[in-house]
Amino acid sequence: GRKHDTTNATLQQGFLKLECVISEISRSTSLPSQQIISLWNKSNTRVVNNINHWNAYSSYFKTNFKQEISRLGDEAPEAPGTPSTNLRLKCYDAFKEAFPDTWQNILELHEEAALFLGVPQTVAARAQEFHK
Repeated sequence: GRKHDTTNATLQQGFLKLECVISEISRSTSLPSQQIISLWNKSNTRVVNNINHWNAYSSYFKTNFKQEISRLGDEAPEAPGTPSTNLRLKCYDAFKEAFPDTWQNILELHEEAALFLGVPQTVAARAQEFHK
């Protein structure tokens, strides 16, 4: 009804203002928008954990391929090539076993570092990250 339309319009205006503020901070600090949002959430004790650890591990696995394959010991494949999902899953399990208390934090920090070191995003990509 009418209230819903008014609420949506107010939210849309607010989101546009937020996007402007975030973009300005991003320009003045050279930090990606997602990192600014993450830092704001942390500085205001807002806990937002929307990380899919399997996806985060996939990125970590690509970056640390040799190290992760070596966790498998004798089960590690000898032939080079694209690792199967099953192989990545075995490595993921070995990673979690190697760091039972800190594996999630390691992956979250790896994601944060990737954001910080990543390439500049388009406005559309920033909007998509903001809405996650």
